[in-house]
Amino acid sequence: MATPPPRLWTRRRVLVLMGASAGAGALALACRSEERDPDPGPGATGPEPARSPAPAPAARATASPPAPEPAATPQPTPTPAPTPGPAPEATPAPPPVPPAGLFERALLPGTPWETPAYLRHSGVRGPVVMVLGGVHGNEPGGWIAAENIPDIEITRGSLIVVPRANVVATRLHQRTTEELGDLNRLYPGSSLAERPMARMASRLISLARQYRAELLLDLHESWQFYVERTIQGTAAIGQTMSAGPGPEQGTIAQAIADRVNAQVESERELLIVRTRFGGSFGGDPAFGGDTWGSGWVPGRGSSSLSVGRYVDGLTPVLVEMGQQSQPVERRAELHRAVVRAALEMRGML
Repeated sequence: MATPPPRLWTRRRVLVLMGASAGAGALALACRSEERDPDPGPGATGPEPARSPAPAPAARATASPPAPEPAATPQPTPTPAPTPGPAPEATPAPPPVPPAGLFERALLPGTPWETPAYLRHSGVRGPVVMVLGGVHGNEPGGWIAAENIPDIEITRGSLIVVPRANVVATRLHQRTTEELGDLNRLYPGSSLAERPMARMASRLISLARQYRAELLLDLHESWQFYVERTIQGTAAIGQTMSAGPGPEQGTIAQAIADRVNAQVESERELLIVRTRFGGSFGGDPAFGGDTWGSGWVPGRGSSSLSVGRYVDGLTPVLVEMGQQSQPVERRAELHRAVVRAALEMRGML
């Protein structure tokens, strides 16, 4: 291959080459300023620190103009809430109607004073009448009558009978004993009382409350007839009736007496309604020991005429037959007539 002839170095060519060389050097220098040389070669003093690229100018956020606040709607002036008063008392639901039949329940069971209570239920909702006999053991007309009363068939409501409330006294044929206590002076009694008849008083009130009795007939006997009395006190109130505090206090005794008296031929046997006696009524000393509404305290209490103070809706009636020259059979018959009159008035027969 032939060697090309050497080029002639003219002034113009030299200037062209010099310009090209200067541009290449400038280009190389610009490149070094952008990136480090991986091999700086001998004589270099160390790697050149990398320069952080200048941050790009942040894009200017175009903020939306704030929305105008809604105009305030005028609010009415609040009316203050009324101050709540006491909640009305709920009317208690009536108790369920017991199934029809005759049932026996022991009072003070397992003790020497245990005595039966008989509950005659009709199976139909209606009045509840409670009858006591044998509160005093020497008044047999009352407990003899009461033993036959559970056999009365009723058409509505319930009939509760305790024939011998003081069963020990009826066996002794005594009014009562000091150890037993006088049931007819110990109401409302207490289940924690020392005297057995104070415990019986509490049990009788519980029974009346449980069945919501509305009438209590307590069958007693006195010695003298009230219209023939020659003495004062409980021994001379035969052939009388008295009602204690309760919804029917002013009417029930007279209404029953009128019905019974319509069947009586002898003027001596007529029932007289007494409205003044001790306790809150004052006057007659026959019941001067009553302390109605005071509650039970040991050795002190009230007669059965106070039971309405302890059983809501109940009116007690004390019935007294005269023993003097009146056979026990007739006294028991009149007691039963009183009970039947009360049941008839309530539409239970």
